[in-house]
Amino acid sequence: MKASIYKTLTKSLARTLRTPPYLILFLSNNCWMKCRHCWFSDEWKETWLKQPTLTYDELSQMADSIRRIVFLSLTGGEAFARKDVVDITEMFARKTKLYRYQIPTSGYKPDLILSKAEKMLRINRDIPFRVDVSLDGTKAVHESIRRIPHGYERALETIRELNRLKRYYKHFDVGVITTISSFNQHEIPQIANVVHSVNPGGEWMVNIIRGEVRDPSSNDVRSDSYIEAYQLIRQRVEAGSYKGHGGHGTAKWLSAKNAARREIIIRTLQGTCSGGGCAAGSLGGVIYADGEVKACEMLNDSLGNLRDFNFDLGTLWNASAADSVRAWIQDTRCHCTQECFLSVSMLIQPQHWPSIVRERLRLAQRHPGSKAMEQAP
Repeated sequence: MKASIYKTLTKSLARTLRTPPYLILFLSNNCWMKCRHCWFSDEWKETWLKQPTLTYDELSQMADSIRRIVFLSLTGGEAFARKDVVDITEMFARKTKLYRYQIPTSGYKPDLILSKAEKMLRINRDIPFRVDVSLDGTKAVHESIRRIPHGYERALETIRELNRLKRYYKHFDVGVITTISSFNQHEIPQIANVVHSVNPGGEWMVNIIRGEVRDPSSNDVRSDSYIEAYQLIRQRVEAGSYKGHGGHGTAKWLSAKNAARREIIIRTLQGTCSGGGCAAGSLGGVIYADGEVKACEMLNDSLGNLRDFNFDLGTLWNASAADSVRAWIQDTRCHCTQECFLSVSMLIQPQHWPSIVRERLRLAQRHPGSKAMEQAP
């Protein structure tokens, strides 16, 4: 579709929905890691984050302005490191008709993560919840990337313990995320084997490095390393050993969407995928810990700060600055490999819908049946 059509569509979606149904919320600027491949560096934070971290009361005031959140990703930094993270999830669940939420983590503090995750599961009993643990290589490579001792063993322990917790809560799911960089692209099959052993059948989300990162040499990535990961996942789907997402009624559609999304990323890396139709700034958005709101993690243009709009996200989301960024995204046919915003963009790009349906049918034919839940302790 033409840019003019997408400009009208994304502006109309923003006006109708008032706030983004897909929201990435940074709860903390602090992290247990100093990953070489990460863009959320001290230099980035010093440049772009100018105000104090939003308090619980300020987040609650913002939540009052939100009609509905379909998907909430609580991130950072490390969201589990925030003391009131459990209370924050309960507040969003109570105020925003929250459908599903997720927390990505390094998995570095298993006991803390397990304790808080179980509290969330008990408090928000009917809301699908997912924890995604990062695993970026075998032991030596993982710890070289993340630059902290014992990070590998602790990540594996966290994944195992979360999967034990999963047996008791039907609305809980566990995933593993690997970010491909120049440091781990040589051992994709080994990473795949570790992921399959520690999270059998579960979703393995493979991301490609992006942005201006701590160690620029991280960016020297071959596209065939991502293709290799894609093929390994495809082989497991064909063998019936890859179930993917779980914990809610739309889980298999998300796994199908992720499979179709991997094909888009491959074409983008190969330079054969044209841009246009990005839903960043309409269906999806980012709120940083200091209250700054942006259309996408890859864009530095601010839509405004919540503190300047009395914490009314709807008003900010539909102000002139947001309209300008949305228009720029369509005029420039902005596109990238940012997985979250590719996901929401696929919803308004009809050319991708047949691929999602095909992948859903493929999973339906091959994934194993689900296990019954055990009695919660």
